[in-house]
Amino acid sequence: MIVADDGWCSPAPGQDPAAFIAEFVASRPPLTETEIANLRAIYRPALVKVAQRAASEADVNAA
Repeated sequence: MIVADDGWCSPAPGQDPAAFIAEFVASRPPLTETEIANLRAIYRPALVKVAQRAASEADVNAA
Protein backbone atom coordinates (compact mmCIF):
# COMPACT_ATOMS: atom_id res chain seq x y z
CA MET A 1 0.00 0.00 0.00
CA ILE A 2 1.22 3.48 -0.82
CA VAL A 3 0.36 6.25 1.63
CA ALA A 4 0.70 9.79 0.24
CA ASP A 5 1.83 12.73 2.36
CA ASP A 6 -1.77 13.94 2.58
CA GLY A 7 -2.94 10.57 3.96
CA TRP A 8 -4.55 9.15 0.81
CA CYS A 9 -3.87 5.44 0.33
CA SER A 10 -3.57 3.56 -2.94
CA PRO A 11 -2.53 0.05 -3.95
CA ALA A 12 1.13 -0.62 -4.60
CA PRO A 13 1.89 -1.41 -8.24
CA GLY A 14 0.64 -4.92 -8.94
CA GLN A 15 -1.03 -5.27 -5.53
CA ASP A 16 -4.21 -7.33 -5.59
CA PRO A 17 -7.27 -5.18 -4.75
CA ALA A 18 -8.38 -7.58 -2.01
CA ALA A 19 -4.90 -7.45 -0.45
CA PHE A 20 -4.94 -3.64 -0.61
CA ILE A 21 -8.34 -3.48 1.10
CA ALA A 22 -7.22 -5.93 3.80
CA GLU A 23 -4.04 -3.93 4.42
CA PHE A 24 -5.95 -0.65 4.52
CA VAL A 25 -8.53 -1.98 6.99
CA ALA A 26 -5.82 -3.48 9.21
CA SER A 27 -3.89 -0.19 9.24
CA ARG A 28 -6.64 1.92 10.76
CA PRO A 29 -8.28 1.80 14.16
CA PRO A 30 -11.80 0.37 14.47
CA LEU A 31 -14.61 2.65 13.38
CA THR A 32 -16.11 4.84 16.07
CA GLU A 33 -19.83 4.75 16.81
CA THR A 34 -20.16 8.14 15.08
CA GLU A 35 -18.38 6.88 11.95
CA ILE A 36 -20.62 3.81 11.86
CA ALA A 37 -23.74 5.96 12.21
CA ASN A 38 -22.55 8.28 9.44
CA LEU A 39 -21.86 5.36 7.09
CA ARG A 40 -25.29 3.89 7.81
CA ALA A 41 -26.92 7.25 7.09
CA ILE A 42 -25.09 7.45 3.77
CA TYR A 43 -25.59 3.89 2.54
CA ARG A 44 -28.96 2.84 3.97
CA PRO A 45 -31.00 4.87 1.41
CA ALA A 46 -28.94 3.41 -1.44
CA LEU A 47 -29.45 -0.13 -0.15
CA VAL A 48 -33.20 0.44 0.06
CA LYS A 49 -33.22 1.56 -3.59
CA VAL A 50 -31.21 -1.49 -4.65
CA ALA A 51 -33.60 -3.81 -2.80
CA GLN A 52 -36.63 -2.11 -4.37
CA ARG A 53 -35.10 -2.38 -7.84
CA ALA A 54 -34.29 -6.07 -7.31
CA ALA A 55 -37.84 -6.76 -6.14
CA SER A 56 -39.27 -4.91 -9.14
CA GLU A 57 -37.05 -6.84 -11.56
CA ALA A 58 -38.04 -10.11 -9.88
CA ASP A 59 -41.71 -9.24 -10.37
CA VAL A 60 -41.13 -8.48 -14.06
CA ASN A 61 -39.15 -11.68 -14.57
CA ALA A 62 -41.81 -13.76 -12.80
CA ALA A 63 -44.56 -12.43 -15.05
